[in-house]
Parts: sequence; structure tokens; C-alpha cells
Amino acid sequence: MLSFLPRCLLTVVFFALAGSRTNAAAPTAPTAGAAFREYREYPSTSDPALRLFARFGCATSSGVLLVKMHGWHGQVKTPHSDNIPSKADQGYFVIEPEMRGRGDATGNPDCNGWELQDVVDAVTFARTHYRDRIVSPAVVLLSGGSGGGGNTYALVGKFPDLFAAAVSASGISDYAMWHTFDRKGEFRDELEGSWDKNPRHMKPWIGGTPETNAEAYHSRGGLTTVGNLLTPTLAIHGAEDIRVPALHARLWIGAAHGQGLGALVTYLEFAGVGDHRGHYANETPAQQKQRVRAEAEFLQTHRTPPALPRRGSFVVAGYVKTAEFEVILDSIDRVGRVDFDLDAGKFDVRSATAKQALVRIRHGDAWRQSDVACRP
Repeated sequence: MLSFLPRCLLTVVFFALAGSRTNAAAPTAPTAGAAFREYREYPSTSDPALRLFARFGCATSSGVLLVKMHGWHGQVKTPHSDNIPSKADQGYFVIEPEMRGRGDATGNPDCNGWELQDVVDAVTFARTHYRDRIVSPAVVLLSGGSGGGGNTYALVGKFPDLFAAAVSASGISDYAMWHTFDRKGEFRDELEGSWDKNPRHMKPWIGGTPETNAEAYHSRGGLTTVGNLLTPTLAIHGAEDIRVPALHARLWIGAAHGQGLGALVTYLEFAGVGDHRGHYANETPAQQKQRVRAEAEFLQTHRTPPALPRRGSFVVAGYVKTAEFEVILDSIDRVGRVDFDLDAGKFDVRSATAKQALVRIRHGDAWRQSDVACRP
């Protein structure tokens, strides 16, 4: 799958760098114990000029962190048919990030690029601002459907030790394949940047086509990073879905099994469900009940944060970030690999196309980092 990954050995010299975050002016936190939902701004660590928004809420006195991702054309501030609502609510502190360029959020969508860092920033903000409403802040659960399901596949690959459990419903795992099978052209216009109605003058969400910009499409899909998986993940799909064919889930689940990660994945495919109208068209009441119950039970069952191995290898699709180290290539459109040994302090980064990589290693509350030129 990753044919463009010849070896590029990096010798890294680090300097101390304290971690920094931008603090947004925050209104008074909700009254302790009272149910609340509020759509509000939070700070970005990737670009301080961005204005990021999310809906934060808790229906009970406190709850476990649950991130819910909205659909491809959807947004949080205003309901949209592309959003696949999750029934999970009671017992959770829910974060619904507004993706870039949607709702009140500024910036350009970049299809599982730096926009995924915004999701993690929302979690970081919630842990501080709403700390009295969050049970076990180290436990973070993730759920998304359609475009949000595609975000879910990518998030568990780019932030492999962050989420204790994830549910991807009707998610996109391979954006090149999605582009190819988009019969109506309702998604490839944003991917290419070729759509006619673009009032915000947004840039392409990837740019080009899978033929002209193949590696960029590879870098966005969770299928590319499935080998990084540490998070128990439930994939749900309708067998007859046309807008996002079930092949996306089948390939992702198959790739996980092929890389020895089958114990971490569960797949539910519903016969006869889905068509050109929607992901759950033709779903029977019994199938809906089973789907809702399966998601609820999965999120309730898996509450242990994943453990980062001391040694291993991760695919770097633009970047990979863990609690102990980060590797960021010189372009979000590049793909590489890092072999790491935390005890020995060794990081071997390989890429055929990225010329530089930024390697950051946590030491207590500080990070040590180095820009490294990659040799071909």
C-alpha cells in the first residue's frame, strides 16, 4: 500500500522547548450539576489566527468525554442531513467540534489534514474549562458518521494512543476510492476544489484528483494508517450504501486483520440498508435497534486508554502524534513511516517524498524538538 517509503535515517539533536497553548477568553463555566449545551469558541494550537468552535454539553452532573463528528457537508451550529446523529448522550460529556469553514469556524477544510488537530484541541480545552464535569479525563471516546466516520478512521490512526474506543458509521476510509465512485459528483467537487458555488472562496479540501495528486489522497484516508491502530473500533455500514459504499469499511476491517489487529476491530454490516438517498435508507426498526444498541454497548465496554508501546513503527500520514512523541512531515500531503524506541531515544523516519520532518519528544512538561532534513 505504501510503495513510496524508502528509508531515510535521521540523526536528531534536540533542544528544550516548553509546550505552549493559546488561551481563549472563556465565559463562566456552567453551573455545577446542571444540564447544559453551549456553542462556543476555543483556541487552536496549530494556527492562533483560527477561530474554532464546538458545542460542549453534559446532560447529567458529569460524564465521560465523548467526541461526536459531523457529516461531510454538515455542521454543528445548524442541523444538516449529512449528519448522522449518535444516540449516545446520557452519562457523557459531549464535544461536537465544528470543522473548519463550517458554522462560525474560520479556516479552510483540509479533509483529515490539520483540521483533525482542532478536534484534539477541543478535548484539551474541555479538560481544563469543564474539568468539574468530566469523569476520568484520560478516557476519551469517539463517534462519527459519514464524513465524520471518515474523520474517525483518520483520528485513530493519526492520534493512536488518544481514544479509548471509537465508532465509525458509514465512514470513508479511502478518499481516492470515494472520488472514483462518486457517481453524482457531490463530493469530488470539494476534494478537487472545482465546485461552482463557493461563497467563502475556500481552497480545495485536498486538491487535484487521485491520478494527479495520489499521495495527498493516500495521506487523508484511515486505510493508510490502519496499522497504527491501538484503539478498539466498531465499524458500522449498510451493505447497499451508495454515497459511501460498504467497501470502505470492508477494506479497513480487512486491513486491520491483515496487520494482526483483528482483536481491536468489530464490524456490523446490515443487509439491504442504504441506497442513493441515504446511509440508512431501507433500515428496518429491528436493524435500527441493533445498530443503536451496538454503538451504546461498545462505548460503555471500552473505557481503558490505549497504551503506547515502547518500541514500534507507525505510518506518518502528514503527521502522527502520541502522548510521548510527534513526527510532522513537511507537507500534510506526504506519507512516511517512523520506527521508534522510546527507551533508547531513537527515531528512524523514512519517506521518499518529504524533504524534512519535525520530531518532537516529551520530557516532563516540556518538548524537545528538531527539524531534520531527510535524505532521499
